Amino acid sequence: MIPFFTQLQSVCELAGWNAWIEPPEEDALLAVMYVLVHVDEQGRNYLIRLVADLESPPEGTEPPGPRLVDMVLILPFQVQVAAVPDTTRLLNALNLAGLIGTFALHEADRVVLLRFAWHVSLPDMDPPHAYPLLQMMAYHARECAPGIEQVAQGAVAYEQLRAAVAQALQQVQPTEGQS
Repeated sequence: MIPFFTQLQSVCELAGWNAWIEPPEEDALLAVMYVLVHVDEQGRNYLIRLVADLESPPEGTEPPGPRLVDMVLILPFQVQVAAVPDTTRLLNALNLAGLIGTFALHEADRVVLLRFAWHVSLPDMDPPHAYPLLQMMAYHARECAPGIEQVAQGAVAYEQLRAAVAQALQQVQPTEGQS
């Protein structure tokens, strides 16, 4: 797994992202890599953590099946206790929109995360397949984070945000009879 992470690190750095691999401890079963994909206006980091197993199939043998590369991005803010229900409703709505990965609320820490579990065969595990997944996660986190944060901080209720989005969509869509 480390050679894959090393190659992916090079690709990420060519794209302008800071990326690093956490050195595995002795007898470690998992490899960990971090990719800094965005820093917002407030200087907060959007960091994707990739975790995968270190096992490689013995030389000359067939890979055992799909591998899992777990990708997680924790949004850099906390959810106010009173805003947990509205934040949960918003995250569910975003997940139904078909974004890559799944937004979730870790209630104990009151943080929102975006997670994508990449099940991939060993031959398909290469940077040209992984990099677009990281790009999409970064995009969705960047674009969704401001609205999520407004709801999470209690500045806007879920229904208010939903109404504002619906109104904005109506302005973008042509009216009947227009082309």
